[in-house]
Amino acid sequence: MKPLNIFLVVIVVGGVLGGLLMWETVGPSPLCGGCYRYNAPGCPVIPCPGQDNLNVETSQVNSPTNMTLNIRNVGSVSTTFNSYIVKDSVGNQYTKSNWSGPTLNPNSLLAISIVIDGSAFTFQSKSSYTVTLVTARNNLFSFTMTA
Repeated sequence: MKPLNIFLVVIVVGGVLGGLLMWETVGPSPLCGGCYRYNAPGCPVIPCPGQDNLNVETSQVNSPTNMTLNIRNVGSVSTTFNSYIVKDSVGNQYTKSNWSGPTLNPNSLLAISIVIDGSAFTFQSKSSYTVTLVTARNNLFSFTMTA
C-alpha cells in the first residue's frame, strides 16, 4: 500500500471513531431511549409505561349463548375492554364490537359474561372455544377453553 493510501485510511477511520465518540458524549446514545429496564448504564432513567396482562382463572358455560370468564389482571395498569371475538373449533366466529366492557384494576378478579347471539354457533359441552378480548389500548388477549 502506498503511504498516501495509508494516510487516507487513517484519516477516515479517525474521523469515524471521533464522530462516534462525539455522538456518545454530546448527543443521545443509540443505546438510550427505552424505559429504565432496557436502558444502557449512564442513560437517563425513564419509567416504563404500565402494561395490561390478563389470566383466565376459571370459565363456565351458563347456557348455549352465555359463558362466564373469571379474569385476573396481573398487569400494572387498569384494563378496559371494548370488544370480544369468540371462535369455535371449526372457525365459526361471533364478534361483539363497541362493547362497553368493564374496567379491571391491577391484581383484581372480575367475572365477565361473554354473550353470543347463537346464529353462527352455540356453546356445546366438551367443545373448544377461543375468546379474544380487545382492550381500550388495542391489546388482544386470547384464551382457549373447553365448555
